[in-house]
Amino acid sequence: MATRVKAKRMAPMAAVASVLAVMTVVVPLAGTAMAAAMVTIPAGNPTDGQTITVSGTGFPVHSALPSGLEIIECSDPGGLIANLPSDASTGCDGTTVNGSQINTDASGAFSASYGISALSATGNSNINCDATDFCVLWVGQDFNGAFLSGPHAFSSAFEVQAPSATTPEAPLAIALPIFAAAVVGTYLFLRRRRDRTRLAS
Repeated sequence: MATRVKAKRMAPMAAVASVLAVMTVVVPLAGTAMAAAMVTIPAGNPTDGQTITVSGTGFPVHSALPSGLEIIECSDPGGLIANLPSDASTGCDGTTVNGSQINTDASGAFSASYGISALSATGNSNINCDATDFCVLWVGQDFNGAFLSGPHAFSSAFEVQAPSATTPEAPLAIALPIFAAAVVGTYLFLRRRRDRTRLAS
């Protein structure tokens, strides 16, 4: 009888121990999973042709991804997460892929320069990316073969502005000294002429 009572008392403790054992296995495995990839770009809207710095974290380390990462411009109507592209062939412009290989470091982070382009579906692109149409940067392993299935992340949405008009600083820097020299020369000429007139009289 004592043995049965002891067994009944031990049963709940065994169940708790079993649950704790499962938790100690699950938690470390979940904790060691790769963090979600994240991409950061400078705040504000870039201009057409501007080179910006693109940074990222949470990607596979270089030894796990020796082919490196790719960056391309993609359409994001309205700048909404719900409208992010699901396929590179229709929602992104593959011709905007970065020119050189981008490798991650020992922590899965990277920093790279990238040239922004204004894009038009009525021109040479399949998407619109301009001052009125939002776009994002897609960063990942392979935009052709693993657009959403491989490690990837999107940047925040932005609009591409037209570059500002050329400032007149350079022409002014040349014109001002010439103008000043002309004024001084005219003043000296008139003064000498006046002095000669006085002497003649």
